[in-house]
Amino acid sequence: MTRRSTFRPGSASEVPLTQDQTIKWLLDRSQRTNRTVPIRRAFVQDTEDGPILQQKPGPLSQLMRHERALDLLLLMYAVTSGGDFGVTERAETWGRASGVSFKIDGSASAPVSRLWRKLEDLQLIERSFEGRFLKVTKLLEDGSGKAYTRPTGSENSRKDVYFQLPYQYWDNELHKKLRMPAKAVMLIGMSMRKAKFPIVPETYEKWYGISQATLRRGIDQLVEAQLLDEVDQEVFVTGETATGLGTRTLYAFRPPYHLNVNKADRDGADGTGEQPSSDSPGAQPIFSQPSPVFPALGGFARRPK
Repeated sequence: MTRRSTFRPGSASEVPLTQDQTIKWLLDRSQRTNRTVPIRRAFVQDTEDGPILQQKPGPLSQLMRHERALDLLLLMYAVTSGGDFGVTERAETWGRASGVSFKIDGSASAPVSRLWRKLEDLQLIERSFEGRFLKVTKLLEDGSGKAYTRPTGSENSRKDVYFQLPYQYWDNELHKKLRMPAKAVMLIGMSMRKAKFPIVPETYEKWYGISQATLRRGIDQLVEAQLLDEVDQEVFVTGETATGLGTRTLYAFRPPYHLNVNKADRDGADGTGEQPSSDSPGAQPIFSQPSPVFPALGGFARRPK
């Protein structure tokens, strides 16, 4: 259902709402009873069908230099929960919500429009005007420009696998506290849908289209913010070492950001640090085995000499 403000001018204060007040108002109207936002995995890593399944970076990689646009997109995902998956609001509302403008003199539309234009260029949204109001409708998260549909989560369709971003992301003000590298790694980690998972910058640069340096900064920022913990080590088979074995760290999200765990992990969790299954993006090129107990080796993949 299209959300539209019922505000009428005439009695408004000259002091606008704050960013946090605006976001809370938008989220409270979203009517999502579970207070989570479903996002298809194709947003961070997409696939192309064919004789051999091809994986490629999703639209997230094109937003790494556009943090405000990502913030606006995630919020728009949260408040478009049904109907035609559109939302109709004033430019000033989105200006406050994104933090780019708190002006009430009509000038807020320009900076907000630049953010929407970036998202429109990536075919993640489409825009239309209704008088002074702008209607924004979300499209499929893969950037194909196709009309949005609810994801089913079916494992038979990789395009329909999704993860959930909890409203605590905004409640805890992570949209302001986290920097772009941390936001990207958070979305990548959630998209894997594993209880614990590796993040290997050397390999993930290709899978997700995000530089190794950015991935490393993102991991450090999430650990520092206490969203992510180093919980285990595992040995994996690799052709890049003399022994054919490498060692890497496994990470896990802290509650409430740990909600994206697939059924296989929920049913079979045994603490062995198992390798991500075939439904996890990026699992195919690396084969691993449960590791014995290792001393802490830091946050990234380590290679035995």
